[in-house]
Amino acid sequence: MVMEQNSSNPIVGNMVLYCLLRRWNSDRKESQFLLIKKQDYFTFPATKLRANEDLYHALIRALDEDLKIKSGKYFIEEELPMIPSSGTSPRPKHGDGLPKNWFLYPLVMSYHEDALDAIPLDQINWMTIDEIIDQNKEPNILTIAQMIKKNRSDLCSEPPKTPSMDALACAWSAQNSQEVRIVRQNDIKGILNIGNRAFNLRVADPYLPYHKQGLGFTWSFFTPKDKQDLHVHGLPSVEIYGILEGELLLWYKPMNQRGARSWSFQLLRAGDWAEVGPLQCHFACWLTKDGLGTVIKAAGAGELAGVGRLGISGKTVCQWKDHAGNEQHCSNYGHCLIHPIMEKLMIEYGKPFEDRKYDIIRMLYDQI
Repeated sequence: MVMEQNSSNPIVGNMVLYCLLRRWNSDRKESQFLLIKKQDYFTFPATKLRANEDLYHALIRALDEDLKIKSGKYFIEEELPMIPSSGTSPRPKHGDGLPKNWFLYPLVMSYHEDALDAIPLDQINWMTIDEIIDQNKEPNILTIAQMIKKNRSDLCSEPPKTPSMDALACAWSAQNSQEVRIVRQNDIKGILNIGNRAFNLRVADPYLPYHKQGLGFTWSFFTPKDKQDLHVHGLPSVEIYGILEGELLLWYKPMNQRGARSWSFQLLRAGDWAEVGPLQCHFACWLTKDGLGTVIKAAGAGELAGVGRLGISGKTVCQWKDHAGNEQHCSNYGHCLIHPIMEKLMIEYGKPFEDRKYDIIRMLYDQI
């Protein structure tokens, strides 16, 4: 018998999402999990995942409707491995019904500080994993709690105080999955304020869920938290800097020119743009702590990603380590001198992100 193939068939089997929301009890030095009262039992906020439904839409039932937490206030941090389960439920609604098979699908959630303000307090409880195991009789919740205690004890430690950059960016991406994507200023700033690297929308090799692949170009937003390095792009790559807020100092020189005096610099302010052509060594340094810029890198051909040899990798820095840990150098290494003030700026800029650093950077700029 030949079975008809249908690639659009949903995965067979019931899946129930369970939301793990945590808070830190500073007095007891323990992490507590939120449980909601349903049919006389306390359970993690849960809902059945429907066929062809994404996680974000399913969570509306479990969090927006059941807990009155508004969308945009909670975020998915991590999907935990699904746990197969079967049997009958102790809930009165099911009585002694026929055994069923389903998958428990736990999600580690984060939320904004004011997200829980509207929850009716008489309908929830906060319990540690040990308290859940000792006191809760709902088998699905017991199974998840036992899995956490055995395999994910890190979830019992103090949770982060804010959602992560990746969680915010993934939530934005889920709301902008079409070919026309709108990225609002508030979203850009909210994501970058929490993170410590660039917010990449298009990359040559997507490595995070909110990335889209950029064929021939990449696109990202960056702030002073995103560390910059001295590098050069091979032919035919072009890198474009756009300054939205703050002041950015751009140093540059042709790769084949030698001597500290061959370096030039330009100060870019909000509204300014700079196009850096191929084979131009350059280093970008924020002069202000509150900076926001966008970078577009384009190449009609050639590699856009990775650090390594000119013409092979996306960019080449003065020195780097290969996959084997061996020290590698630019072909001009030792044949071009960095301007002394530029060198001091690079050292200062590489230090941890803090207010005082930018006072020193401004003083160095004034010495040029």
